[in-house]
Amino acid sequence: MKLGNLLKKEIKELLTPQAIFSMIFTCVLLIVMGKVMGGAMDEALNNSSVNIADLDGSAFTEEMIKALPDYGADPTVVTLQSEDLESEMERLDIKNLVIIPEGFGDSVVNGSESAGVDCVSIVTGGGLTTSMQNMSASSLTASISSYVRNYIETQKMGMTESEKELLAEPVVTVEYTTANGKTVQVSADMLMGVLMSQSMIAPFAVFFLILMASQMIMTAISTEKIDKTLETLMSAPVSRITVLTAKMISAVIVALLNAGAMIIGFAFYMQSMMGGAAAELEEGAAANTAGITSGAEALASLGLTLGIGDILIFGLDLFLTIAIGLSVSLILGAMATDTKSVQTLVMPIMMATMIPFFVTMFADVNSMSPALKIIMYIIPFTHTYTAMSNLMFGETALVIGGLIYQAVFFAVCMYLAVKMFTSDLLFTMNFSADRGRKKSLIKGGAK
Repeated sequence: MKLGNLLKKEIKELLTPQAIFSMIFTCVLLIVMGKVMGGAMDEALNNSSVNIADLDGSAFTEEMIKALPDYGADPTVVTLQSEDLESEMERLDIKNLVIIPEGFGDSVVNGSESAGVDCVSIVTGGGLTTSMQNMSASSLTASISSYVRNYIETQKMGMTESEKELLAEPVVTVEYTTANGKTVQVSADMLMGVLMSQSMIAPFAVFFLILMASQMIMTAISTEKIDKTLETLMSAPVSRITVLTAKMISAVIVALLNAGAMIIGFAFYMQSMMGGAAAELEEGAAANTAGITSGAEALASLGLTLGIGDILIFGLDLFLTIAIGLSVSLILGAMATDTKSVQTLVMPIMMATMIPFFVTMFADVNSMSPALKIIMYIIPFTHTYTAMSNLMFGETALVIGGLIYQAVFFAVCMYLAVKMFTSDLLFTMNFSADRGRKKSLIKGGAK
């Protein structure tokens, strides 16, 4: 019985409203993430079909295309009407294209040299959709190589040494990547690796910056309310707006210092993790493609770099994001009465930052369905997570629209925070995680 009573006591103390709320929050977060990522996956699968254009038109290539499903690829055959590949792919509404050039069949049948194919990929953003498109094109070229290798092995008996060497690499793939209306001879996989290593730093920094700033300002306000120092401060001959401004600025400064340290550490971490992978991709691409462009040169050639104006826009976006997080924290922090209530009240901010953070890491928001895209961009923090990628790919209007939305959102939140700090709501509004327990103790004592 003693063990049972002690067990009940411990469970009641551990299973607090905060713990229950955290369980519900985690469950809801996973459900929402699953829905969003499931939708992104469906979009990626629908858009990841691989396409092939036969410019050779020989009997060999016709038979090869018919046999490709047996080698793990089932491409859609398209017909090109002009040599402008970018406009043709836009007309056909496709993101990848494998081209069988003229003379491909003769190269294989004669066996004099490795046959070549061209692979063109259009990169419009990062994430799951683009990666799956690139994987589909790579899978198709691998299937073509398998078919050609099998043909050489079965059709040619008593091969010469040069023909045997062709079996190691019967088909050479020349890869081209198109972005921002420009085309560069570079592997899309290599380009995505470099983009990922750069674009992941900003969302990581924003995520922790918002959480740190929110946690600090909510804890500071709740502590001052508990110690009764907030009432003394508000009664001092200083305007409440000044007090409010000081709290926000101090929280931003401390949060920026902490985030700066995290950014530096994470940048070195990503360079170590992704730098080697990007180097391997470059080496592999250089082995298969003559005159391959390096990752840094490819980004510059495709216009996937940020200018001074872009950096200033991103800085403004980051400032508004921090300001929104702090203004919401001021409102929620004014309701806190103890540290436990702070842990509970910070959950809405955490959920609003975690959902777009994880979604943008694995999926391209702009490639989602219109409904999912609207839902994601309603969350003000999503605009900052996607700002760098949108600026790189020329979606400046979308970023400017996000800035306007964030400014309006901040103005509304700040208006509510000012109204709260300039009225008695700062002291009358409260949220106590143990309110129900305290009430029950009071009733028990009254009896």
